[in-house]
Amino acid sequence: MHSFLPVPNIHYRPCTLTEGNVWFITYYVLDPATDKLKRMRIKINRLNPLKERRRQAKVMMTAINQRLALGWNPLLEKIAPKAYTKLDTALDTFLEVKRKETEPDTMRSYLSFIRTFRSWLPGHGFSPDSSAVSFDSAAALGFMDDMETGISPKTYNNYLTFFRALFNWMKEKGYVRENPFDGIPKKSKRLTAKKSRRMLTDEELSRLMSFLSAESPEYLAIAMICYCCFVRPKEIALLKCKDVDLDKQLLHISASIAKNDNESYRTIPDVLVPILARLDYSHPDWYLFSATGRPALFSPGRKALCSREISKWWELRVRPACGFGQEVKFYSLKDTGITNMLGNGVPINLVQQQADHSSVAMTAIYVGAKPLASEQLRHADIVMPLE
Repeated sequence: MHSFLPVPNIHYRPCTLTEGNVWFITYYVLDPATDKLKRMRIKINRLNPLKERRRQAKVMMTAINQRLALGWNPLLEKIAPKAYTKLDTALDTFLEVKRKETEPDTMRSYLSFIRTFRSWLPGHGFSPDSSAVSFDSAAALGFMDDMETGISPKTYNNYLTFFRALFNWMKEKGYVRENPFDGIPKKSKRLTAKKSRRMLTDEELSRLMSFLSAESPEYLAIAMICYCCFVRPKEIALLKCKDVDLDKQLLHISASIAKNDNESYRTIPDVLVPILARLDYSHPDWYLFSATGRPALFSPGRKALCSREISKWWELRVRPACGFGQEVKFYSLKDTGITNMLGNGVPINLVQQQADHSSVAMTAIYVGAKPLASEQLRHADIVMPLE
């Protein structure tokens, strides 16, 4: 078990009382500037009679010693004004602030990280009264060492990223002097490489469309919006009926739901028009896909669909029915759509616009390496003929 409470005579020295012409209480704390113990004194000459002065000194010394044992250090208050706020209170304040500015899915991750953190603290020397400043770099290292067991390198890095951000916030707000997670390195990219995600073959795409046409026309619309319009699952979940204009063949992605906060319009290809035409657009302000929609799941409704339901349905229904392996994911539809569109001769700048990519270079990744010679390059006249 790790213990990170301050050690007497190393991190501090308890109070002593000096009686004489001048009465004072003396104690020592660690000076953050020199990393050495520094003497602190409190004069108590004003109280009379001496018996009462001695009694009051004893009460003060007991209170100071209790605070010292919990990590209190008056020298740090000049650097971190809220250093002796309870760690638990600081965590609550962080969550309260983030709830006002964070998306629900991200907030769920924050709550999960902090729940794990709070469950770790009691068994490692931290009480409910422990101050924010008492969680130092040794504690951070111990926490990450314990978290490393049973999780992937990628998850480890996610933990580290979150707690660096959390304690950076605490530093900005004056709860801590330094970020205790700053000196801990991330796992290497070699260990955190993403698992492969491959595109669908033409046969698999045909199999998918046949299955969804019979099983769920609504989910077919979701899948084809991803495949043809390259819209992200979280954005699909927040689309409203009024965002679809079948006459102009335009799909509106408002800035309020876009991942990059940029408004965009996606062209609805001819093949997608009859699939979207099956949906009910009688309530423009309803969500295009809803978990509570009628007459079927994913039909338009008042309540927004959670984007996780899209991937969940893919895992539980689509994958087994179509015989897809783990490497064929819902987001494989976007990769497949972009690649097929480029392969069919659509200019790369138009594909870039449809995919809402920030640059042509990002779109060009999907062109890939093909074992075919270009006819234009084969006949390019770029060398002067030999005499």
